[in-house]
Amino acid sequence: MTASPTDVLTAIGANIRAERVRRNLTQEALASRTGIAVTQLARMERGETDSGITKYLRVAAAIGIDPSDLFL
Repeated sequence: MTASPTDVLTAIGANIRAERVRRNLTQEALASRTGIAVTQLARMERGETDSGITKYLRVAAAIGIDPSDLFL
């Protein structure tokens, strides 16, 4: 069964949040590292928006993980 786009965005957002929390980063700190607005980052974590691959790559780099970890 194929996951819906909404399910995929929700899973990616959960992975972002889990990795951010694991590294003791606030949304504000991660937003500062990426240049992404806190509100946008929060929406990404909730899976409410498809922000484009470059923003997900920036988030992964700022957290210090391989981008593929966001998509597992």
